[in-house]
Amino acid sequence: MSIEKIADYLYVSRQLNERTAKQVAQYNIKTVICNRPDGEEPNQPDFETVKAWLQANGVENVIYLPATMDTITDELLQEFEVTVAKSESPILAYCRTGTRSAMLWALNQSKRGVEVNSLIRAADLAGIDLTKMREKLESVSPRHQQ
Repeated sequence: MSIEKIADYLYVSRQLNERTAKQVAQYNIKTVICNRPDGEEPNQPDFETVKAWLQANGVENVIYLPATMDTITDELLQEFEVTVAKSESPILAYCRTGTRSAMLWALNQSKRGVEVNSLIRAADLAGIDLTKMREKLESVSPRHQQ
């Protein structure tokens, strides 16, 4: 997976490098959200480096919103949702593999009542397997709450 569309307004990607930062501009992406914490693994480019690569290629709106699967809280979900809502699209969210970014999107969609199977399918079409996250997605869905 490189840069994959998961919704009309949102792409997801694994960790960007200098080459993929150039590709982001070719997709006409207006906003990039980094969901990967700095220092997550050795030799990972830090946020400021990626931001400089993106800005050198004309992408000015670059936002640092780090997350791990263990730190996805209601507050973080709300911050992701607000960031997406107020940012110019199309938007690219990235992390190590794209899974966390897709999960942030899917959890917010599930909270709005979007059917979990359709969210899992959309992620699958983008090369991301959220099947192991089904229970968490269902737990926030008003469709599954009694």
